[in-house]
Amino acid sequence: MVSIPWVLVMARHWNLLDEPDNERKLHARATPSLGGIGIMLAFFVGLLVIQGMEDYYKMGVIALCLGVLTLVGIRDDLFHMKAQHKLLWQLAVALIFAVMMSHWTYSLRGYFGMEQLPFAIGFGFSVLFLVFFTNAYNLIDGVDGLAGSLGVWICLSMGLVSYLAADRVFALMSLTLAGAILGFLRFNYAPARIFMGDTGSLTVGFMLAVFALRFMSRESYKLDDILLPLYKHAPLVAFSFLIIPIYDTIRVIFVRISRKKSPFEPGRDHIHHEMLNTGFQHSAVALYALVVNILISGSVVLLVYSNIHPYSIMLTLCVLICALLPTVGIKRGIIRFMLYDLLPALKGNGIKNSAHNATELISDGPKVLEFPKEPEQRVGGK
Repeated sequence: MVSIPWVLVMARHWNLLDEPDNERKLHARATPSLGGIGIMLAFFVGLLVIQGMEDYYKMGVIALCLGVLTLVGIRDDLFHMKAQHKLLWQLAVALIFAVMMSHWTYSLRGYFGMEQLPFAIGFGFSVLFLVFFTNAYNLIDGVDGLAGSLGVWICLSMGLVSYLAADRVFALMSLTLAGAILGFLRFNYAPARIFMGDTGSLTVGFMLAVFALRFMSRESYKLDDILLPLYKHAPLVAFSFLIIPIYDTIRVIFVRISRKKSPFEPGRDHIHHEMLNTGFQHSAVALYALVVNILISGSVVLLVYSNIHPYSIMLTLCVLICALLPTVGIKRGIIRFMLYDLLPALKGNGIKNSAHNATELISDGPKVLEFPKEPEQRVGGK
């Protein structure tokens, strides 16, 4: 909260602004996109306090990785790096972390018939997961307050489970990052005065992936009987905490491949674009996604403590995702009917016309909310 106003002054003085393009970018005016500088300044102050409770090695590794990603993010926010170059830097940072934290071992807790992963597989898994989720969180940062809200929720969730498992250092780091993002969110909710930018999304996404890996690490086993079910299903619980960015990225990859387009090309087919197309306002997109994430995470945790079969929990997770996220044509039509027809009807505008419109919306199916197309060329003046 203290540093962001200074970042705003600096960005406007040096004209370091993200210009709208009237295509993929959703903002209407030039806006600074260096909010990640304020987030990282706050987080590094927290690390300076926390390092007194832990060996310098672990704090140094995290500081090194975040320092490199911060510089990469600033470079991209100011000069727009190529996606391939950013990916190479992320891969390098993930390799550094995996090599220097090679004492961490990972287990799938019996999912898909696998327990503790062999060193080579665990090493590769950690590198790929760090790169994948860093990019997933980077891609979800497309609407005011969305990435920040999800980041706070994930940090609080990871901080709570770390605290309950007596992993006090990572609990404090999670809560410190949550506080840093909260300070930034004051300036980022619609209409945003500043964006997180790659400076923030790359670093925050990387740290959220680190928290998830720590949660899935067998080194985290300092448990009592109450926590045992939670850590027994650690991969699935961690996945539910990170569900919105992961689902959005996987969905976009499949959608673009099905349309014979490159998954690495920018586009307007992310969840937040779909929700805006459905009729949500910018502020409502962030709130709805946050509520959905909390509902899914809470449902998974409740099912874990209900001793339900793991694959039943996975099936429930898939059903909740499909039911709660408006990414299917007919479902978007139903939501749009409720927003624009049913609610006005209940306020006294009449129900007859609304029922007629509902029939049209449902019969139209997925065509209801397609992106606007260019008008067809008329031939012969007809």
